[in-house]
Formats: sequence, C-alpha cells, structure tokens
Amino acid sequence: MKSIPINVKAIACLAALAASVSAQRDFYFNFGSPSVVQERLDPLINPGGLSGHVHSVVGGNAFGATMDFATTQSSTCTSVDIIPDLSNYWMPNLYFHKNGKFTLVPEYAPGGKHKIYYKYGHGGKADPGRSEFPKNFRMMAGKADLRSDDGSLGSGGSQLEWFCHGPQLVSKGMPKFSSCPKGLAVAMRFPSCWNGQDFNKDQPLAHMSYPGTQAGTEGCPAGFKAARFPEIFIEYWLDINQFDGQYGANDSPFVLSNGDPTGYGFHMDFLNGWKEGVLAKAMKTCDAGNTGYALDSPNCFGAGSIQKGPAKDACTKKSSVNEEIGLNGPLSQLPGCNPIQAGPGLATKPANCAGGPTVAPNPVSGPSPATTSTTAKLTPTTTSVKVPVVTQPTSLPSRTPTTSVKAGPTPPADTGSVPPSGGSPGMSPPSVNSTSGVWKSAGCFLDALNPRSLGDRPEWFGQKISTSNCVEHCDSIHAKYAGTENGGQCFCGNQLINSASRPGKCTSKCVGDESEICGGSGTLSIYSLDGQVSMKKRRTHQRHSRHFFTSV
Repeated sequence: MKSIPINVKAIACLAALAASVSAQRDFYFNFGSPSVVQERLDPLINPGGLSGHVHSVVGGNAFGATMDFATTQSSTCTSVDIIPDLSNYWMPNLYFHKNGKFTLVPEYAPGGKHKIYYKYGHGGKADPGRSEFPKNFRMMAGKADLRSDDGSLGSGGSQLEWFCHGPQLVSKGMPKFSSCPKGLAVAMRFPSCWNGQDFNKDQPLAHMSYPGTQAGTEGCPAGFKAARFPEIFIEYWLDINQFDGQYGANDSPFVLSNGDPTGYGFHMDFLNGWKEGVLAKAMKTCDAGNTGYALDSPNCFGAGSIQKGPAKDACTKKSSVNEEIGLNGPLSQLPGCNPIQAGPGLATKPANCAGGPTVAPNPVSGPSPATTSTTAKLTPTTTSVKVPVVTQPTSLPSRTPTTSVKAGPTPPADTGSVPPSGGSPGMSPPSVNSTSGVWKSAGCFLDALNPRSLGDRPEWFGQKISTSNCVEHCDSIHAKYAGTENGGQCFCGNQLINSASRPGKCTSKCVGDESEICGGSGTLSIYSLDGQVSMKKRRTHQRHSRHFFTSV
C-alpha cells in the first residue's frame, strides 16, 4: 500500500495555519480519554453475546453485551472529560504479529489515547440546525470487512486516515514504515445526517449518511433530513515504540483485532449516553475550538462538569468476558479466532472458536435499568425508536488487569522560557501576603486546553475562591504559581504551558470576594512570589483529518 510522504514546506505551512486557527475560537470541542475496558463485546452488532473481535471502549463503565440508554445512565463514572457524557465509543484494538504470536499494542498515553471531537458549527458560527442525539441512538462508522478502498473513505465519507508521526506518513490504509517515534494514530468521523430510523445490525450504516456543505438538515441528502447531529471525529493513538527493530519498512506486522493488516477495516461504534439537554445547550454557545473557552466555562458545560486525568484513569470496569486478550502477554491467535485476511476483497466471517468464553452480566454498581421498553424522542421530529427490553443485574466494578510495557513516546522537552508579557491585573490585588512571603500579580493569561496551562498540581475547590485563599493554598503545597479562573476555580502549578498574555480578559468577580477579580472565561489571574511568570511551549497532539476541520 502506498504511503504519502508529506512535503517539509507543506508541513511548515500547515503548522503556521494550525497556529493561527488554534488561536481562534470555533464551534467544536474536544477531549482526550483513556479506555474504560478492552474486551470482546459489541452491543450494536452482537447484542447479548460475544463480538467477533476485541474492542477498546471509551466512556461510561456500564458498557456490556446488551445496552440501551437506561444502561448508560447506570454508569457510576466515565473515562471522558465531560461528566454528563455517559456514552460509549469503541473501536478495534491493534496487535503486533511476529513468529506466530500476537502482542496487544499499548495505547499512547500522552494526550488521552482517544481524542474525541464534536463539531457543530457552520461558517464560524453555531449551526442552529443541529440536534442532540435522542435516547437509545446508536450508529457506526466504517466497515469491518473492508480490505481496500471502496470509495467510502474520502472527504465525503468517513475520512479514514492513518498517521505515522516521526517520518510523517499519512494514508487511507496502514502506511509503510519502520518506526513511528511520535506515535501511530488512526482517525475517522461518524456520519451526522439521520433518516429517523433505528440502528439495524444487519444493515448497520443504513440509517445514517454524511452531510454536504450546507448548514443544518439542508446539508443532508434526501431521505436523511429527520435530524442532523454534531459530527463526531475520533483519533485513536497507539504506542508502537517497543517493537522498533523487529520489522522493516516493507513488512506488515500490525493487524487490527478483526484480522485486518491493511487498516481499511478500521471502524467505530457510538451509543448515546449524554444527559438530556446538556449537549443541546452547549452546542448553542460553546465555541471552545482548540484553545478557546475552557469546557467548564458557562458557555460550555459549566463548573463542576469536567474531570481531570486521575478521575478519568480511575474509571474502569472489570471485563464481562472471561478470556485473555493480550493484557498479560502475547497470544497464539487473535481472540475470536480471526485469521489474517489481507484482501483486497471483502473479508469473510471466521468460524466460531471451539470452547469459547462466556459473557457475564455488566459488572456495574448503581440502579438497574428499567425493565420496560423505552422509546426515543427527538424534537422537533416525531420519529420513535424502539429498543429491546433490557435487564442487567449489578455488581461492584473492579480495575482492568494491566501489563508492563515499554514506556511510550516522551513529549519533546520544553523549548525554553518566554519572558513574561505583563498581563493585566484588572481589579485583582497587586499583592497577597502568604506564609512564604508576598505574592505579586503577574497578570492575566490564557488557559489552554489539553492540557490546561496551569494544571500540574490538583485543581482546588476548597471553599469559595478568592485571590487570597487560592494563593495560600498553592503556597501550602509548595507550588510556584497560583491562578484563579472563571470566578470560582483555583489552579496551582510550577509551569505555565502553552499560554499567552490576555490583557483585560480577566473580568470575573471572585465568588469568595466580589471586590476582587478571579480570572475569566478561559483566562487565569496569575500570582507568583516575584510577580513574574515563565511560559513554556510543549507539543500537544496534532489534529488529524484535513477534511474535518476545513469542511463547513
């Protein structure tokens, strides 16, 4: 399969364009997420039983073999940033195949392993023609049996692309390479135009279609104008560094869990679990873009709605399938007995494995889903979606087993300090007395997303935030900088990452002292002992799919 080297000058131009775009707000948001479980289940294609292959699952910890909207709401936590999103997103895992052994490829930790984007704008404005997903809504992108490009993968379709970072290779299928020191990633988007019908596992793509260039349902093809949803685009990041030196540029050692070495059979599934009304409200005003409003700003999801890395990482569930998938070492065959099928014709379904594993009930604590049939409602359409009756016993969750693997690619070192640019103290006091001395205002600065600019120490919600108690708290944990944001948040840290001066943008009154200013929406009022701040530049994940961010 042909890989396309990216011209160095083109990369520089794209980087400059990305820098200018990232400084602007736009009507999409994104978040990075670890998996909640990796197991051989697919409640869309194989409801109630085993899936044909292993999936990496993101989202609520109620994921199981049989699911509806009520099941998602029984989740006790989620592995995504936005707490009201109890949806599940899943995709096939990747394995390294050599000498008859299959080694599960670890997911790339920096940036969140799965980068999920929601886009709902048109022409730089919110698109009022977008609807939130109805209860029990389900959809799929991609085709698991593909082994070559059938015309559905381009800019008007799923936009499937694989990326090898280091040599900078991109292709629709798996590129040819001998190493990807900065990570291997695959990206795809879901369709967003709906015909009003329910998901059909025998025709999994039939109820959805991809949009054109017009806003709202006007951009949807005939027969798919019942609703237009936000477009979901996902990057799946993988760490293949531990396999360096074990293969060459002409080899094809990597294979998806469905037996696909070409990469064309990559696919994704989505089951809606958003709390009702949350997404609809955010789509009207949340222009977070890549470095705009913080997701916990009033314009997006509000204070208390966002969780950080440790909380996401702690959200796991015990696998419902009693089989080894490679978490504890190499396997002699792919789970589900999937043979390697390179095509170019469609892959055939493998024979069932003898003596296969069994599926346990969803191991999730919390209330059991209702045992009555539920019906989806979508306003303003009147289409109903009926789903099967589901009864799920409950039990306590436990952590997924882990295995020791070679450390993933290390983000590049900081590129050096940038002299402070002054900022703007606004109404914040010029200095605050604390245990270690007098802390001085350094100014008002941007709080970038993924990661936050000042977030290497835990966020603090100890009491009603004021400049004084935030400084005192950060001083007590020996942090170099204290920062207040959005009137009621306090951040502590030793570095200010990917930030910039924002004079006059810190305008939110402190909830603990309304005579003071505590940052703003997406901006930090920064304090330090010398009134200075050194800003660092650090690489964050590259955004993939040229089509997704340039279309409508």
